[in-house]
Amino acid sequence: MTNAKRVLLVGSSFSAAPIFFALKKRGFQVAVCGNLQSDPCHQYADESFYIDYSNPDELMRLVEAQHFDFIVPSCNDYAYMASAPVAERFGFPGFDKLEVCNILHTKNLFREAAIASALPAPAFRRQGGGVPSTDGLAYPLLVKPVDSFSGRGVTKVTHPAELEKALEQAREASRTDEVVIEEFVTGNLHSHSAFIHNGKVVLDFFVDEFCTVYPYQVDCSNHPSGLGESLCHAVREAMENLIKHLGLCDGLLHTQFIAQGDKFWIIECMRRGPGDLYGSLVGRSTGVDYSDLYIRGFLGLDFSDAHQPGIGKPVGRHTISRDCDSIPFSFIANIPGSEVEIVQLKCSGERLKRAPYDKLAILFAEFDSQEAMLQSTPHLASFIKLKTYGESV
Repeated sequence: MTNAKRVLLVGSSFSAAPIFFALKKRGFQVAVCGNLQSDPCHQYADESFYIDYSNPDELMRLVEAQHFDFIVPSCNDYAYMASAPVAERFGFPGFDKLEVCNILHTKNLFREAAIASALPAPAFRRQGGGVPSTDGLAYPLLVKPVDSFSGRGVTKVTHPAELEKALEQAREASRTDEVVIEEFVTGNLHSHSAFIHNGKVVLDFFVDEFCTVYPYQVDCSNHPSGLGESLCHAVREAMENLIKHLGLCDGLLHTQFIAQGDKFWIIECMRRGPGDLYGSLVGRSTGVDYSDLYIRGFLGLDFSDAHQPGIGKPVGRHTISRDCDSIPFSFIANIPGSEVEIVQLKCSGERLKRAPYDKLAILFAEFDSQEAMLQSTPHLASFIKLKTYGESV
């Protein structure tokens, strides 16, 4: 019998694997829940529970029966938002009050919080049923489900005649049938991954992001970012205002924002881990164990020993996907980097759904210089040649 404490990892996909390994490295007995028995983390786990964790009642019953010492959400909104009420009931660390969790992970509530804390953000309107209202908003607009992730159900609208169809698509992608309509802002997409200790950002990372296959899902990114230090400082200061306004607990606050010149607009924030092995990008560049930092809050550990690393090596990341359904046979990655690693997610002959619903592999490339990284990252998809069923092999 082991005396190790038991942790439940909520999520079993490849994105959860680095979190699993970080927990094992700290000596925990790790149980995993998720309804796909073929998922990677079920193969590694000390215990597996095949439940639909997106149903909070199922997760609550599991935790009630198993008496875990800690619970750690993986890298999607369903895992985090199902875990939050469980954590509140049983007193698990690392989670904000349920009201705050809902604010951060529901787009219309977050927009309201952004206004209250003076965060720069696009103007918006919440849309339930009835006649759509865009009063005071300037076209083009973005129509989004309040509860979606990976860009699902998002449509850019340039004319009022397109609005009704966009609302219908957004509602189809939503579990709540509610939609946010916001002004479309132009600029470059970035992310800010910040670790909070006692209400302050003690360690953070800025990443440049690009959507090249599906317009609202990131598939290319790089660290270090090409952003200037003054803008990074302004973003960091804005996030500390939000931290103070909402009273956020220690842990990760991950943010996407759009920047143009010296201006920026906050798009969304989350307290769960970003997906598609984002932490591995940061780790390859800086040497920091991002997943270990992520789990600390959920284990009741602090960040007192955390320190900001150096600039980091130039590393790009590409999530390989397609804009149509296909059956891949093989692919060639001719990346102009000095070192390339590929994490394969699909087998040869396995059906690949179109983006943003599926992905073939995730690729990391280390470059010889910052300039080469910044030039190549937005075009990483062009270096991939995919052979599909029916083509010459």
